[in-house]
Amino acid sequence: MRHIIFGALLTLFSTAALATEGDTIDVVFRGTTAEVNIPATANVTFAANGAHINMNSTSLSEEYVYRLSGQTDNGSLTLTGNYKLTLILNGLSIKSEQGAAIDIECGKRIAVVLPNGTNNTLVDCANGAQKAALYFKGHPEFEGGGTLNVTGNTKHAIAAKEYLQIKRTTGTINVLGAVSDGIHCGKGVYDQHYFEMQGGLLNISNTGSDCIDSDDFGIMRISGGSINADVTADGSAGLKSDSTLTMTGGRLNIFVSGRDSEGLRTNYDAQLMGGSISIRVAGDGSKAIKSKNKDNSLTVLDGGRLTFGGAECLLYVHAVDFIDTLTNDTTKCRAVSADKDINRTGGDIEIYSYGTLHNAFHSDSTITTTGGTLTIHQAPWQFYYGDFQHDMTAYVALEVNGKRVDSLNDYAIGAFIGDECVGVAIDNYLRIYSHDTDESPVVFRVCNLTTEEELPVTAVSQQVNFVSGSRIGKPNNPLVISCGSKIGDVNRDGQITIADVTALVNIILGKDSTVPYLYDHQAADVNGDDSITIADVTALVNIILGKD
Repeated sequence: MRHIIFGALLTLFSTAALATEGDTIDVVFRGTTAEVNIPATANVTFAANGAHINMNSTSLSEEYVYRLSGQTDNGSLTLTGNYKLTLILNGLSIKSEQGAAIDIECGKRIAVVLPNGTNNTLVDCANGAQKAALYFKGHPEFEGGGTLNVTGNTKHAIAAKEYLQIKRTTGTINVLGAVSDGIHCGKGVYDQHYFEMQGGLLNISNTGSDCIDSDDFGIMRISGGSINADVTADGSAGLKSDSTLTMTGGRLNIFVSGRDSEGLRTNYDAQLMGGSISIRVAGDGSKAIKSKNKDNSLTVLDGGRLTFGGAECLLYVHAVDFIDTLTNDTTKCRAVSADKDINRTGGDIEIYSYGTLHNAFHSDSTITTTGGTLTIHQAPWQFYYGDFQHDMTAYVALEVNGKRVDSLNDYAIGAFIGDECVGVAIDNYLRIYSHDTDESPVVFRVCNLTTEEELPVTAVSQQVNFVSGSRIGKPNNPLVISCGSKIGDVNRDGQITIADVTALVNIILGKDSTVPYLYDHQAADVNGDDSITIADVTALVNIILGKD
């Protein structure tokens, strides 16, 4: 065993003998230097400049183990070779000022081990030529219960030219930031290069592009573990596959605040067969799940299909359409959108859509259903409960034109404090939110989801002021919100005057046939007999004269 400490001068060491199986090379970073322990039999060449270490293995049959530890604020490791290897990050902290923190220029399998209890941090330099802070020319396989934190200051945080696999035994990988993608992989031969998540916890935030991108031909497979992704960049995605995406297990939790972005995007087909998916969309023109048909791509020819076959999906969309100020093109905000077919065979999908009224579950082709459930709660007002700190509850019932509505499927009831929407009723249950505990008055608005028209609220059974933690009404004694036509206000001006008599007579004489929406026919049925006749004129005049 040779014991070497590299200083500031460029130093070269080499050995000629072949290493035995399991040989371990230890590299300990110590600030501006690095201490390296090398088995005497290792067929490896080394060079260093301060704490910047270059290693080259010429072995074609022995798998060496490289164990890295220690700390440096100006160091790196570059490793080349032609045979698979194991990389152990054993309590390592590298900040590089000259490129990548770790650059593995070996096109083979790289076992990346994070020992239990260890915490490892990798940060590359800004404005460099490197592809990532942690780069693999080959295919890394992550395992071990420790923690890895990576920041990419030039391009990606973690990148692999071939596949990247996170195994069931993996602990936690935190991508703390990246100028481009958080994790980038899969550029190459279809079905051989991919991103695969089998287990562990993956947190990705502060990226300038996609959180995870499985590039040209690269497929994406998720069977276990948890991914938390924060999509902040415009035109980006949480998980993007340029080929197929298949999910059979695991959990996805994605927040999309970038405009014209997606939580999940595939440029071929997506099969969501298991696991759970929770996506919140706040970016205008964005979508929770999008499957595209990339006709002109060299990698796929006929994609754009979505299959829901067992994944449990909870999707919140609280944004509006995005209008490009340069082209004036509009990108619609939706929960689910597919360029081709959508096929539902299993799993439960629940969608909460707040903002622009569009088809939240959309296909440019056909939608077929043989199993599972789809529930869509939709309202025209932008609202997200996570923006508030305090809440109260109310049981509500709706009356439209004097008749109780049994189901709210065709209507949305919104609660407002001032001009801000602070709650939307779901199945007669309304949670009302507030930024503070002031007893502010709460007002209500009602929208007909079929006609996309807002109905005037004519009465509420009691005054409502916000009181944090309180409850109003009960299922058998709810707060009643009345809306619809104001009887007698035929010309829709908010008042009942002689002008409404003229409008009512015009309806009877058929003079409104060219513009039927000019008058309110429900308001014109003053006596409530489901017909508009001279008797309604008499009833209206009595209202004006106060004889009603």
